[in-house]
Amino acid sequence: MSEININRKQRIDAGAMTSGLLLIAIGTLFLLDRLHVLHFGSVMRHWWPMFIVAFGVSRLMQRRAWSGLWMITIGAWLQILSLRLFDLTFRSSWPLLLIVFGAGTIVRALFDFSKRSEPAIPEERRGE
Repeated sequence: MSEININRKQRIDAGAMTSGLLLIAIGTLFLLDRLHVLHFGSVMRHWWPMFIVAFGVSRLMQRRAWSGLWMITIGAWLQILSLRLFDLTFRSSWPLLLIVFGAGTIVRALFDFSKRSEPAIPEERRGE
């Protein structure tokens, strides 16, 4: 039998906790819709992209910044299309998504470059 280290602090995975809570919330809403307590179908028709945004936020909490930001971007774009804000449609707005992806790629390349240019270990700086 293995000994459990009681003194070891265990951190709660905030991203997994958020994802679990989101799944519970979604399941509850679908259940209430099936029981005819809430008309979730009409809400879902217009606001379904917010679930993608919510999962993007959970990715951010898991410290997966880039995948979380992309999910939030795509979810926000789909939400704008679903609500027909600014009279945008998929056909008229997909180039906007390419521009955002291109800008994000450039920003990520700049951040990755700045990480590579600095030595990871402080002793390497003293040796120069």
